[in-house]
Amino acid sequence: MLVTAIASGPTAWATGFGGSDNPARIPVPGAVFRATVEDRSGTTVTVERVTYDGEVHVSGNLGEGRVSVPFERIAELRVEPGPDDGHVVLFLRLHQGDPIRLVVEDDVACYGSAAFGNYKIEVGKIRRATFEGPLDIPRED
Repeated sequence: MLVTAIASGPTAWATGFGGSDNPARIPVPGAVFRATVEDRSGTTVTVERVTYDGEVHVSGNLGEGRVSVPFERIAELRVEPGPDDGHVVLFLRLHQGDPIRLVVEDDVACYGSAAFGNYKIEVGKIRRATFEGPLDIPRED
């Protein structure tokens, strides 16, 4: 998952990323973060180089406005049903400050690199996630 303070640099996309649901290639983030993701089935996966829609921030609607929150400000993200089909509500617990409630499309893809291979999940299939970083791990271009 910015108030427009994106963590270090633009995101580069790996070549050949296309219409498949298999995450053979994942976005290369501008900074490296680790997330522990629990999906709706209760399965937990720890990933590095995590991205939200290819970025190192979470963006969505806050009331009538649109905001972005950088991963380094997020301690935990919790996902609950949204106001209608196609949307979910993200509850962001920040390291500092008040929690934030964002409405987002439920099919936004999140990617990461796990010990066993690349990982992809739509945000609407996530129950919760915790974030660490940025990590002192070199970018892979």
